[in-house]
Amino acid sequence: MTSSPPPEPWCLFLDRDGVINRRIVGDYVRTTRQWEYLPGALHALRLLSEWAPRIVIVTNQRGVGRGLIAEDDLERIHSRLLEDVAIVGARIDGIRVCPHLETDECPCRKPLPGLALSWFAVNREVNPARSVMVGDSPSDMAMAQNLAAQTGGCLRVLIDDGSDPATTGVDADVRFPTLLDYARNVNP
Repeated sequence: MTSSPPPEPWCLFLDRDGVINRRIVGDYVRTTRQWEYLPGALHALRLLSEWAPRIVIVTNQRGVGRGLIAEDDLERIHSRLLEDVAIVGARIDGIRVCPHLETDECPCRKPLPGLALSWFAVNREVNPARSVMVGDSPSDMAMAQNLAAQTGGCLRVLIDDGSDPATTGVDADVRFPTLLDYARNVNP
């Protein structure tokens, strides 16, 4: 009797602001007091943890580059996120941050795929062509497309409740109004 090999691991990349937590329009989440989960986000992360072999947050945080957020404050925010995720029985396998400004021409700043590619460089057991990117902005979908161009694949999932005109006409493979709607679709 032979058994089939286990399925190849893949990674679910998640944007942070506007997907997991409430985005502060015209500003940045600078402290843990300003951090506010979107409705159902923690439950979604628990469901996604049961389904996805790896979950990594990829986020641009130019407030750091602009000197508006201290790196220590950003680390506290992410520590709280990881604690809250663990409390609900979910997991995050990594958080990748680009603190640079657009003018820095950094390869890790979305829409470039550097955040994901740097994670794949140290997680070689994961098949990059099977990745999924979940985000709420045109740059997230462009990052997924750029990642696919370099790795051979990346599914683009747009979180879009219809209230942001910037997402009108954005090309995505699928759309859901919230992260929880997506999580319930893939892991009912």
